[in-house]
Formats: sequence, C-alpha cells, structure tokens
Amino acid sequence: MSTTQRLDLEARAVAAEKKIASDNGSRASLEAAVSAAELYMQALRVTDNPTDRKRLDAKTKELISKAEQLKKVSDSEGQRGKSASRCRIEYPVSSRKLTTRENIILLEGSKLNGALFKPWTAPPSDEEFALQDGQELWTDDFDFSLSETQLKHFDGWERPKNALARVQIERNGQLLSNEATMAQFGAWDLVQDAAPDCSLSGAIIYPYDQQPDRPGLSPNGRYILRFYFNGCWRRVEVDDRLPASKSSRALHVIDRSHPGLIWPAIIEKAYLKVRGGYDFPGSNSGTDLAVLTGWLPQQVFLHDEDVEPLALWEELFPAFTKGEIMCTLGTGKLGRREQKCLGLGAEHDYAVLDMKQTDSTLELLIKNPWADGDVWKGAAKCWPHPGHENDAPQSSIDGEDKVQMKPGTFWMDSNHVFQYFEHLYVNWDPSIFKYREDIHFSWHLPDVIQAGNLFVDHPQFAIKTKRAGEVWILLNRHFRTGDYSVQNHGKNGYISLYLFNKDGGRVFSSENAKIRGPFVDSPNTLLRLQTRAQETYTVVVVSQDLPVGKHNFTLSTFSNSSVEVSGAYQTYRDPQAVKAAWTRSTAGGSSDSSRYLQNPQFTLRVEAETRAALVLRTFSEGSDTKLNTGVHVKVLVASSDGRRITKLRQRDMIAHSGDYKRGSAVIETTLHRGTYTVICSTFDQNQLSKFQIDFYTTLEAPQAFIRALPAEGSGRLSIIAEPALFTSQTSKLIASVSITRVTRALWKTSLLSGSGSHMFKISLEQGQGPYRSCIASSSADEKEYNPIATGLRVEDIDLSTSMSSGQNGGLWLVLEKPGQASTESNDTTVLQVEVLSEERIEIGQWAPLDD
Repeated sequence: MSTTQRLDLEARAVAAEKKIASDNGSRASLEAAVSAAELYMQALRVTDNPTDRKRLDAKTKELISKAEQLKKVSDSEGQRGKSASRCRIEYPVSSRKLTTRENIILLEGSKLNGALFKPWTAPPSDEEFALQDGQELWTDDFDFSLSETQLKHFDGWERPKNALARVQIERNGQLLSNEATMAQFGAWDLVQDAAPDCSLSGAIIYPYDQQPDRPGLSPNGRYILRFYFNGCWRRVEVDDRLPASKSSRALHVIDRSHPGLIWPAIIEKAYLKVRGGYDFPGSNSGTDLAVLTGWLPQQVFLHDEDVEPLALWEELFPAFTKGEIMCTLGTGKLGRREQKCLGLGAEHDYAVLDMKQTDSTLELLIKNPWADGDVWKGAAKCWPHPGHENDAPQSSIDGEDKVQMKPGTFWMDSNHVFQYFEHLYVNWDPSIFKYREDIHFSWHLPDVIQAGNLFVDHPQFAIKTKRAGEVWILLNRHFRTGDYSVQNHGKNGYISLYLFNKDGGRVFSSENAKIRGPFVDSPNTLLRLQTRAQETYTVVVVSQDLPVGKHNFTLSTFSNSSVEVSGAYQTYRDPQAVKAAWTRSTAGGSSDSSRYLQNPQFTLRVEAETRAALVLRTFSEGSDTKLNTGVHVKVLVASSDGRRITKLRQRDMIAHSGDYKRGSAVIETTLHRGTYTVICSTFDQNQLSKFQIDFYTTLEAPQAFIRALPAEGSGRLSIIAEPALFTSQTSKLIASVSITRVTRALWKTSLLSGSGSHMFKISLEQGQGPYRSCIASSSADEKEYNPIATGLRVEDIDLSTSMSSGQNGGLWLVLEKPGQASTESNDTTVLQVEVLSEERIEIGQWAPLDD
C-alpha cells in the first residue's frame, strides 16, 4: 500500500481522536476511541517502515487503553451497564469428575470436518494476533466448500479490504463506507444473499473481546472464537479472508447499514467451519445460537395442541424483557402461491428483534434475514408500530425510521405468529440456574433404529433430586464429520427424551412414560421437569432413523438445587436369550386364530419368587439387530407343567404384554416358584420372522431358566384330510380311519372358511349305528361343542390296527355341529383336519351322516 493511503488512515484516526476529546465520557466518545484504534491498526498493517510500525503500534495500544477507560465510565453511568453485566454473569459449571471414557469422547469431538477444535482452556494471548516485522498475514489451511450457487459468483478468497470493496451499497445517493471495521454507529441490518444458511443469518449475535467487551481488528488477520459444541466450549480459529464475488451477489453475511463491518462475516465463517463449509444447508436458529452462545435451546411446536398461546407469552415476555432469552421463528412447508400471498418464505428462519405488549395486543418485531426478503403482507409499514410510539427512542421517531422500517422487518401479532409459523426457537440464559451436571456417552448403532416400543439397548440415566423444583434436561448430539451436509440433508434422524418414575432403574419399553419428549431432527432436545424432593427419575435417550455408527452425546441437567446424574441401574441379572422363528408351520397368529397354539412356546422355571421380565424382539431378514417393525407381536405367560399348552384357559394366564406392538413386546411381573409356559405370537397368521426372547430375573441362572419347546408334532407325520364342507343341510360328516401300525396321534380341526362363531365337535368313534362308542372327543369343561374359531383338538390317543378292522365296526372320524340340518340358510363352513401321528394313517372321504 502507498504512503498516501497510510497517511489517509492516520488522518482519519486523528479526526476520530478529536471527537473523543469533544464528547468525553459519552457513548460517542467510546465509539470514536474504538474507531481510532482500528484505523491506527489498519495503518500498522499496511506499513513496512520499522519506525512507523513502532509508532503506530504504540498509538493503537494507547487508543485501546483509552477505550477501556471510557467503557468503564460508560458502565458506571448505566449507559451500557445491562449488556456489560450480562457478559460478566457466571454460567453454572458441572462438578462431576469425568471418567477416562468421557475425556476421550471430548477429545474425539475435537476432530470435525477435517479441522481441529480444541477444548477452550483460556482466552488467547495478544501474541497470537501480533504481526511481526516481515511476517505475512495468518492464513487458515481449512478448505471451505461452496454451494453450486455460490461457485457461480465466486471470485476467490480475499482479505477484507479487497473483498468488501466489492460490496457497493448506496443510501441517499451516496455510497456507504466499505472499509473494514469492527465498530459501527446506529442499528445493524444483517442480511444474507447467496448464502444458504438462513438459520445462522437469523441467529448471528454481537461478539465481544474479553477485555473491552467489543471485538477488535486482528493485526495478523487471525480470529479466535469460543463456541459451544460437542460437549464443551471449544476454540475455533479462522482467518479474515472472505469469499469475494464477481457479481453483485454477496457470498457472506453483510450489514446493509455498515458494509465495512466484518465481525458478522467472521462469525459466519467460524460457524461454517464447524459445520463443514459455506455449502452448509442450514439447521435451525436455536441450534445455531446454542453453538454461538451456549444458551439452552428449546424448540416449541406452535401447532401442538398442548401449547397454550397466552401461557407461552406470559412465560417468555418477562424473560425477554430481562434479557434471559433470545428468540427466533421458523416457518413450515408452504406452497409457492401461499408464500407469495403471505410474504413469508417456506421452511425459513426469522429473527425476533423485539416483543411488545399493550393492553390485549401481543406483538413481535420480526426480521427476514434474506437480502431481498419479503415481509408479511399484513405488516405495518412504519415504525414505531401504532401504539408503540412511547416505547421508541425520540431520535428514531423524529428520523427517517418513522416513515418506514428497515427492509425485511415487520411487526406481527401473536395470533398470526401461531397461525403462520410452525416453530419458535427459544435460547435460555444458563445463568438462571445455579447448578449444572454433564455426562458424556457414546451410543453404537449397528442398524438404523426405527420408531418402536423397545428401550433395552438405549442409553438410560438416573436423575436424583434433593429438593423440589424445576430441572431442565438437555440432550446434545455431537456433530460428526459429514452429518448435516448437503449430501445427507434430511437423513440425520431424530432424537427425543423420555422420562419415567422408575427410581433410576432401567426400563425395557416406552410403556408408562411420565413425559414423552417430541422427536426433533436437530442435535438438541430439551425436557423440562417439575421434580419432587428426594426423587429419582429414569431418563431414556430415544432415537428414530439415526445413521448407523457411533454417536457421541452429552446429557446436561440445569437446576437451582443440587442434582445427581448417573447411569441408570439394572434391576435384573444378565438375561438368558433364546432365538427362534415363526415359520410357515408355527406362525399361528393371535389368540383369535384356530392355529394360535401352534406358535413357538417355551418352558420357564423359577426356583423362588422373583421379579422377572420377558423381552421379545423380532429381527428383519438378514439382520440380527434391526427390529422387524412390520410384524406386530405379543408374549404371554401361562401356568403349566412346562409342556406345550394345547388348551389355553383364562385361569391359567399369569401375564401378557398387552396389545400387539410393532416389532417387540415386554412383560414385567412377579413369578412364584414353579414352571410356566411362554407363548410368542404375531397378530396375523403366516407372518414369518426371526425373533429372540430374553428372560430377565433377579435369581442366579441355575435357579431360573428358559428353553424352547419342540414344535407341535415335531418328529411326527402330518396328515391332512380332505376339506370338510358343511352346508345348511349338513349337521354331521364322517370319514373312515385306517391304521396300519400301532401309533399315537393328535387330531386338530381348524376353520378354512366361513363364520368362526359356529359351534363344532370332533370325535373318534368305534363302529356305527346304535353300537358305536366314542373313543375321544374335543368336548371339555362341560362343553360338548366349542367355537371353531379357536380350533378343536383331540389330544394324543393310542391307536391299534384292530380298531380300524371291520370286525369292530371300523374307526371313524366325526365332525358335527349342534342342531338339525336346515334348508333355510345358504351358510357354508369349510373345516380342515390335521393329524400328527407317529405312523402313517389314512383318512377316507367325508360323507354326510344323519342320526
């Protein structure tokens, strides 16, 4: 740079110094001191003369010191007391001693998207920003990716002087200054143009340096920011090079009122480095603010039936006036015509700049961060909004802002906010709480978890309170390289938190949850809880469609009394697992099916009274971990002698898992000493799937066991008789039975078609006519006939060849229904008889028989 340019910068700095003296002690003098320091710093950066460098360096430090003194005076007079005090507020810090594994998780979180983000340990020293004689400006080696739209306008990476020189903004016929600065006079007007990150543009917040409470220009072009992500505060380093545009489109966020203001672009660049590059598709403003500030993100679903508008306003408005929250808004899906009619963008985030309440009117001042963004068509055109004249500074009312608000800014009443916006993102100041506890953990997902009932493998934690009060539980999913990228947009899954009154013990399923948090696609979800004193709760991390692999999380609690956080304890010993399957012969369906008892059965034995649990989980084809949610299942425990149940009576049922559920079922009950039979069933017949039954108990393994029972008819021949057709004119059918060798056989009858409410009986008879005798029948419990829907059975009977000989009248299989044949109905029922026999049996054709 020429000597003329250096002298010009010095002249402007001297002019700013004079303003310090003329307005000593005012806000203007403070702004002038900062401006002068920055101008001297710019002059320092462009000169190579050692004498000039030494003089300018001393002058820069002198002006910085002067700015700090003026800042203290300003604070004492209350001009900036509120904002300064907020910067000094201490946030609660976790007192838990981290385990080795937790420290490893935090270190793993340092490596992200090809960059290293070390945990923040202390503010950077001045030496890190110093530019030594002969030293080049600091350059970051991170490779920032750009979107396709940005690449069309991209003209290289430039330092602020050259990059901002291309930003030409006129006001009142004059170009606004675009010289790089960290100071500004008047209100900001931050907008995005060719950048896709609307959520970040709506969330960018004023930064400050540790000492002067305001950012300063870095002599060597290096900037270090403190962001909160991946479990802790982290150090993010960027240089001041910005993506320059070869067109009128800006590739970074700008201040339309101060085109030379560079801190918004530096914050944007630092955040986008964390998220992978300038082609970041955006998230939501609540997530972005959580990273920028560490404030607690809460996502409010405005269309949820549980959200009461007035109650929400009464909570948020006082907090907003006290500076305890920051708010942003997000729209949902809108058609093009709807967007045009409303003046609102679809799936777009907006900043909330102010809240006002007058009488019964509740309003929000909203800003669209798009440079050419529309405003709500129902918005007022002037500011202050009618009814708020007394709330606005007189200087603003008398000036041009009274005629028209800044582009993209509008007032909207709360009723319309609830009507047109889908999400409200609230970020809460953590200092409203005294205590915080963090626990860091990993969750390995071998397969994608879909929404389901089973929580066996989910991370679970015990939250113990000492006093009654409010406890907030925040789950933060750590960023992974490649997540939330353009390629994976919309494929990052959902997370939620469920809370149980379980005394800190692990739970098996979602049943009986006290609170079910919403599923969100953002990396944070907040659960708010009113606790009782000396109470311990169980919190479960729940997911849906998270990508396969290892995920790291941080679970944090915030409260005003001490809270203990630990892993939930296991009530039972390690489970005994048995694998099985529903096959074509064993997929018998629900208890309403005649084939129900063909389902897989298990014998279970406990030697003493115990709490026990049975967990049934199905598996998708080709996987031993992924649930088969296409099958609805149930598990039942019945008292028995440990053998297969062939007739289920109500009095024998001990416990069951309730309604049929997708992919899994759970029973928790108390079992007395004894032997039981477990039946696992699907809702529909012929639903094929692998599954596993896990048996949990408090007893040692020798005192409790479970094992699979052989399938009914295992090792026997299955003989199927011809279908038996009953019409309204038929009341009894018989078929001959031929025995060639001594055998034992089980007889089963099921419904093929027709009404399951019809009553039938199956029997084996010796001989015919008046001399016949009944060898065995399905009659039981003083009921001769039973509904065919649940099937009919004749249990094992021993058969000899002589029984089917003509000398004894032959052996006959008989099916009959009560009452006489009738010609008044066209009702038809078709039955099927299956014989499970040790030896071959032949069954003849069915023939009607009238007694």
